[in-house]
Amino acid sequence: MERIGEVDAIRGIAIILMIVYHFFFDLDYLGIADIPLQDIGWVLFQRVTASLFLVLAGISIVLSEKRHHSYPRHAKRAFFLGMIALLITAATWIFPHEGFIKFGIIHMIALSTLIAPLFLRFGWLNAVLGIMIIAAGMQVHYTDIGYLFWLGPITTDYFALDHYPLVPWFGLILIGTYIGQKIEFKNRKRGWLETIGKNSLLVYLLHQPVIYLLLDCLRL
Repeated sequence: MERIGEVDAIRGIAIILMIVYHFFFDLDYLGIADIPLQDIGWVLFQRVTASLFLVLAGISIVLSEKRHHSYPRHAKRAFFLGMIALLITAATWIFPHEGFIKFGIIHMIALSTLIAPLFLRFGWLNAVLGIMIIAAGMQVHYTDIGYLFWLGPITTDYFALDHYPLVPWFGLILIGTYIGQKIEFKNRKRGWLETIGKNSLLVYLLHQPVIYLLLDCLRL
């Protein structure tokens, strides 16, 4: 079974949105321009982009299951993404160190790839459960237990440049699995957007260092 052109194209759109957001994020982070990233418009832009990635991750889990019917394959993919996530943690611990990524969106997708296939049997109930998980995580929950950050509750001094805990974000993965089971994709070719989507992980890993270096050179 081939890759689905529509899914890759939508993922390509998500990648472009992410690059746009991170460009302005870096402008602000480097002190080149004052970008009001806490304003509701920027917050919604960032949340919609991340949500699109996670829903697509849920759809992709379903497509992989339809193609291979193999949980070990999901586990292998989860391990691969987990190794990349650990490299991201190590790299951001080295630089910029402050706010290094402990459980970012790749960590989230890696863990979800491991556990979401176990939910596929529940069908439409995944949409209901997904909404419940999102609702449970609508507010920040604080705890004195520091190692629960991956689940949702964080300490009052927790800070990370990228943070996507299971609650509420796994809810979007489950909604994605419901969509993936419900929709029959036609696999129409979508040109350059599809190409970007097919290489989304590589673009994700490279885009931020490239943007940062370019802006840092402009600042000199």
